[in-house]
Amino acid sequence: MNLQHSSVFRRCPFLGQGIAAFAACVVAFVAGTASADDWRELFDGVSLQGWKAAENPQTWRVEDDCLVADGPRSHLFYVGNVGNHDFQNFELIAEYRTQVGCNSGIFFHTAFQESGWPKRGYEVQINDTYVAKGNYRELKRTGSLYGVRNVYDRFAGDGVWNQLRVKVAGRRIRVWVNDVPTVDYVEPDDAPRAESRSKRVLSRGTVALQAHDPDSRIAFRRVAIRMIGDETFDDATAGPVVSGYGVSSEQMDRLASENIPVIDYHVHLRGGMTVDKAVHRRCVTGVNVGVLRNLGAGWPIETDEQLESFLDSIGSKPVFVGLQVNDRDWMDRHSPQLLNRLDFILADTMIMPMPTDDSPPVNLWIPEGYDIKDPDAWMERYMRHNLKVLSEPVTILANPTYLPPPVEHLYDALWTEERMRTIIDAAIENEVALEINASSGLPSDRFIRLAKSMGAKFSFGTNNFDDQPIDMGRFVEAIEKFGLTKNDMYVADQPGDD
Repeated sequence: MNLQHSSVFRRCPFLGQGIAAFAACVVAFVAGTASADDWRELFDGVSLQGWKAAENPQTWRVEDDCLVADGPRSHLFYVGNVGNHDFQNFELIAEYRTQVGCNSGIFFHTAFQESGWPKRGYEVQINDTYVAKGNYRELKRTGSLYGVRNVYDRFAGDGVWNQLRVKVAGRRIRVWVNDVPTVDYVEPDDAPRAESRSKRVLSRGTVALQAHDPDSRIAFRRVAIRMIGDETFDDATAGPVVSGYGVSSEQMDRLASENIPVIDYHVHLRGGMTVDKAVHRRCVTGVNVGVLRNLGAGWPIETDEQLESFLDSIGSKPVFVGLQVNDRDWMDRHSPQLLNRLDFILADTMIMPMPTDDSPPVNLWIPEGYDIKDPDAWMERYMRHNLKVLSEPVTILANPTYLPPPVEHLYDALWTEERMRTIIDAAIENEVALEINASSGLPSDRFIRLAKSMGAKFSFGTNNFDDQPIDMGRFVEAIEKFGLTKNDMYVADQPGDD
């Protein structure tokens, strides 16, 4: 793949690991949660007994011991004897295999209806490579609690058997895909729902499998359920700890319902932060995550061997994977095959040659290492540096309009509208998203308003230094203050998006 802005570096899906990962997670799951006697099979493996298809019954059939959907829209509702098909607190597992381009899902707390999308209950999304129909681009991926807690990264894979697990206890909903958590959600007392989705809340009811459209082919080889009694809730009603993140469940519900991707692409794996901790944070807050390490001389990743080790260490986790690049020749120093496995590349302008363009680079955040005698003349050089960074095949510019300590008090004077427009024009031309950072407060409101009016794309970032909660309230504040919509937000390209 050519290193072009129009074809962003992408991480290959881990399809080859699917069967082994699935087998391992089944063993761990059955051993760690319940005995086999607790589970009741909803599908007998040979017939549609206990199931009722709506709208286009011919879409569903049993083939090779699997429930197969292959045809126009239809929902297959369980109407059998297990639990009198009326479930409230339960754990459900489904083993499924999708074909490329499939959009499907599993509804719960729902009820049979003759046609249309089920109006009651929640849907857990199954969708790795379905992209768009008409003008709508579907970004919600496998493991999403559809329209409530959206997952934007692809990680399950088509053509292999995957396991989806859902646990509902009290007001808490948890979802796992191949034993990896994707959702840990506690429904608020007054969950914000659009009028058309007012019944998409917890209650009780049956489960339904979705055939979304004729191109969405899926097979289920097992659907099983176990009931959870009140006496076995243990920690199930406690809910996740979400304090310290500055975003409320109600805010995230509303943004998810509006399909606004809230993704923090600036999560460093340092200071105790791990991929699993990042995944947990995503599950409990609803803010998706892009994890990264720094690449460059003297940084954690200097060689292709270190880069490959980093990529392999992520595995098939529901996170975007990127790098923060610190040398300006990074694209020439590393394997294109490895770089193409990335979902995004982030850069900033905080390392700059000083005192001239031909000098060695210095860390601008350490003012003892350089002098700025003429701020305006330095700013002209700094603009050239910004444009050089934006000309590289990067996807996100972190902390736009950063100024170093010696001149940060001159922000309004140095960052004129003309200079801001120059940076924004270059970002748009090179398809680089402009980060709104929760920690630094950059860029300014003036810059964000101008960038939005010019049609720029935005991303969010926290730039953590450890594994402690970071207040992400600025993400929600920016969406509300500047009227950002799903069309203003950058979502990393992945295989199949072209």
